[in-house]
Amino acid sequence: MSTLQSYTSGTRPSASGNTGLCIFRSDTNAIEVSDGTSYQTYNSDGITYDFSGSNTHSGVFDGGNDYISIGTIASLNSSNAFTASGWFNYSSLQTVIIGSGASSSARFAIRPESTSSMLVTVGSSVNTITLGISGGISSGTWYHFACVINGTSLTIYINGSASDGGSATVSSLSSGWAEDLDIGRNTPNWTGNLRYFDGKLDEIAVYDSALTASDISNIYNNKIYLGPTAMYRLDNDVTDETGNYNGTNNGVTFSTSDKPY
Repeated sequence: MSTLQSYTSGTRPSASGNTGLCIFRSDTNAIEVSDGTSYQTYNSDGITYDFSGSNTHSGVFDGGNDYISIGTIASLNSSNAFTASGWFNYSSLQTVIIGSGASSSARFAIRPESTSSMLVTVGSSVNTITLGISGGISSGTWYHFACVINGTSLTIYINGSASDGGSATVSSLSSGWAEDLDIGRNTPNWTGNLRYFDGKLDEIAVYDSALTASDISNIYNNKIYLGPTAMYRLDNDVTDETGNYNGTNNGVTFSTSDKPY
């Protein structure tokens, strides 16, 4: 019988240069495998992605016609809970970070609406959520957001913490709401003007569950993602880290110099 070498977070070898290294983390009771850049963690809660060691690019969206097409993610469509998270750095307000939906009654979109609010569309509900962040949000600055929907409850987190005034009651997620998921614009399937994101995005993740405050804090502070349904690091490509929902790039370029961390 063979055994894995045991390490803790303090004694774990660097992921860099150790491609294929498989270890046992005795402090978390999880198995970790290095891909040469970062560790992927396997435990009873699913795969955990640890990106604390690297961030090479961000995605640059011109506000005119750049977006990433993902398509339909069936597990999102069938869930009554959902989380979207990621980093954004806007050049213009009122441009969409993520959008999806089969129609104007089955849809989702989120965008920075003003320096003090985000606008979140869920089905027939259009909600302006006050962020409550000191000084508001400013163009040219990176912020982390998470949007958590659990039934008819919506909560917005900014930089790892739930926003003051960042909750609302919304419509339930309707069948078809996760069709034609796009990063960087709202879907053309529902009426209204197409809004393309103007600025930079990074590490956009979606979940078919409602993340906890602890989960979101762990993303913001430690760059650790537990069990995303799909996750896009935008490291000079639009691949899904889970390998299931790779995107199609429509004009997005990549920056090596302007990243959230």
